[in-house]
Amino acid sequence: MSKEMEINSSEEERKAHSMTLYIPLGEGRSTFNLENAVCNHGFFMMAPNVWIPSTKTLQRPLRLADSSTSILTSISHPHNENSIHVHLHHTEYVSPKDQQVILDQVARMLRLSDRDEMDVKHFHQLQPKAKTMRFGRIFRSPSIFEDMVKSILLCNCTWRRTLDMAQALCELQFELKDHKRGRMTGDSINRSKTKINVDEELEYYSLGNFPNSMELNVLDEETLRNDCNLGYRAKIIIELARSIQNGEFPLNKFGKALPLDAKSMPKIYKMLNKKRGFGPFACANVLMCIGYYERIPTDTETFRHIKEIHGRNKVTDKDVKEIYNKYAPFQCMAYWLELCEYYQLKFGKLSELPRSKYHTITGSYKLCTSIPK
Repeated sequence: MSKEMEINSSEEERKAHSMTLYIPLGEGRSTFNLENAVCNHGFFMMAPNVWIPSTKTLQRPLRLADSSTSILTSISHPHNENSIHVHLHHTEYVSPKDQQVILDQVARMLRLSDRDEMDVKHFHQLQPKAKTMRFGRIFRSPSIFEDMVKSILLCNCTWRRTLDMAQALCELQFELKDHKRGRMTGDSINRSKTKINVDEELEYYSLGNFPNSMELNVLDEETLRNDCNLGYRAKIIIELARSIQNGEFPLNKFGKALPLDAKSMPKIYKMLNKKRGFGPFACANVLMCIGYYERIPTDTETFRHIKEIHGRNKVTDKDVKEIYNKYAPFQCMAYWLELCEYYQLKFGKLSELPRSKYHTITGSYKLCTSIPK
């Protein structure tokens, strides 16, 4: 799928201090739907992502080529258009290098590569319902590092707390963005909650981007644990960031140097599993984000789903394989399609929910009750 970009430099945009890039969908036009490509995984509900139901627009900060500067971006797909619109706010000019970096991030989130298109069409052959629903692009982050950290945030806690931790990390990134050097502690961080001013028509003002490994590397564990309420996850995330920054953990191999095939998947799983905190669930979730769909990230929600939907009494990993192996190598896509259908039957269309209801989206949530904090 081509990612050649075009720049809209209309007089209206120049006055509004903005510009628009385009990603042509090419052959993917028949299988792509922005609403379905975004609103299918809990990651889209986690900060700094903001889905705007009224305009079917995804809004969040994206990084420029220097890896430290972020720009507020709105991603949309107008009806009958053959391109995705990537609107950059509060800027009159972005260098060609920065433009390509932004487009690469959008393409990663929405899975717009030729390989992704092949996977979608293959899965549609195995599961015709997915073709009817234009389902097959499981939403992910602009970077594998963000996917990895968010996978850790999903572990051993309520969905409400996961959302709160992601928000806290983005708020912390805003406070840290002017600190370029030196290890930061809680005492040295500016605790101001000053917000970035944006145009009134935007529904969201950014408190910060999701922190990258470079930004987290200047923090100490105590600050991250206390300021973002991460608990034991603070140590895991700090160690991950430092191992990437010092070159110990070869993040560039994930989905790039190694081909996406059955032989490479065990190698990547082994590399991930060596990292503190990356057990079977987190590893499988990261593999899914990379583009390996054979391992389903199984947790209590998975077992609840199989009991309720497939009528199994005592669910084991063997049951999971028996149910989904017929969709190999896309077992995870098949499971996620079922899970999305279940959530939408219970809560309504995920793409139309207000952000205030996101914490309720779990199979164990009972309507008219509240989840314990």
